[in-house]
Amino acid sequence: MAWSTLLQAWLTAWVLLAFLPLGAMALLMVHGLTGGAWGDESHLVWRNLVASMPLFALALLPLLLGLDVLFPWMAAHDTLPDVVRHKRFYLNEPFFIARTLLYLMIWVGLSLGLTRPPSSRSSTPRWYAPGLIVWALTVTFFCYDWLMSLEPTFYSDIYGLEIMAICVVSVLALGLFISVVSLRPSIRLDLANLWLAVLLGWAFLAFSQLIIVWSANLPFEISWYLNRSEGAWLWVGRLSTLLFLAIPFAMLLPTAAKRRSGWLRLTAAIALVGYLLHMHWLVWPSFTTSGWAFLFGPIAIVTLATAALWWIGDTRRHALIAFRSVEEKYHDGT
Repeated sequence: MAWSTLLQAWLTAWVLLAFLPLGAMALLMVHGLTGGAWGDESHLVWRNLVASMPLFALALLPLLLGLDVLFPWMAAHDTLPDVVRHKRFYLNEPFFIARTLLYLMIWVGLSLGLTRPPSSRSSTPRWYAPGLIVWALTVTFFCYDWLMSLEPTFYSDIYGLEIMAICVVSVLALGLFISVVSLRPSIRLDLANLWLAVLLGWAFLAFSQLIIVWSANLPFEISWYLNRSEGAWLWVGRLSTLLFLAIPFAMLLPTAAKRRSGWLRLTAAIALVGYLLHMHWLVWPSFTTSGWAFLFGPIAIVTLATAALWWIGDTRRHALIAFRSVEEKYHDGT
């Protein structure tokens, strides 16, 4: 029981924290393609977050030792429902591990490329566009593998898009919470507008998935929502929607307020609490655990977050300092 609970808590903590550097990757690549002052002033916070991706890649590897504990599709073939048996060509241990290692290698490669100092600020790597496509594909299939297959009877085409939006929304909230004081009011406005746009996109995707699954009313799909509409999870879901969507949406509407650092930091803090609750709502109801098992989640989150902060602090003395030196040489040359 202790081993299974530890694995479940570690997976919850991993997706909660690793989705932040994944979202930062998308922002850096989008800015590399489009440009804009919003990315020029805020790029350091995104690079700091992306630099922690190798640590999260290492932190996921121990979970590969407990696949039989985490995933019901690892059970004997004869005991699985028909809808899951038909997925075993995709959901099998060797193929699952190979895909996971591929995702991690791609993400580590992207993180190294995005945190490497460019030769000049005018150069735009040609791999940003294909990199963004590969990022979208790997995040989508990772979510299918590690989150959706926790309840293998459930399936949704929208699920990957929803998770991608969550990655970007959450990292924008974290980035503003960290660096809003150092940004000019116009940049705060740009980032807040970007946050609002992606937040509305996530709301549309989440609602679309709910309507499609609910209208189809298939027992092996609707159970995913039923598991999250019982007991305490019903209230966790409602509270997370309030904190992650409703309150930030209302607070991000006034244009003048989006220029104030205190207002944006408060909005970001509320959204981050909602993000924490929402990720627990996504993952924990998939497991059959006792009531006290939920307490392992915060312990795993604090442990992994501490390791990530140490990793970021260490890499800043190398990659990020080198980046600043390149910028100084570029400006001196001009």
